[in-house]
Amino acid sequence: MAGYLSEDMRLMGGVPGQQLFVYRSLDDAAAIKAAGYFDQATEDYNLDTGDIIIACTGPNRAGAIDLLVASNTAGAVSVTAAS
Repeated sequence: MAGYLSEDMRLMGGVPGQQLFVYRSLDDAAAIKAAGYFDQATEDYNLDTGDIIIACTGPNRAGAIDLLVASNTAGAVSVTAAS
């Protein structure tokens, strides 16, 4: 696992709490869903509760595509797969 990289995340639009991001990483889907993976994104992108991340992960950044919803509690970020 390489871990979160700010250059792998792109803000597609919105306002804080209603932002849409695309995140492309060689990390697998399970790694990016781990608590704390996106903590640094709170500083890099003002990632906040309710923001949505479209994650393209794994080999060639195409192994899995997940829609994630962020939850930010005092800078500690967790994500939940949208259903």
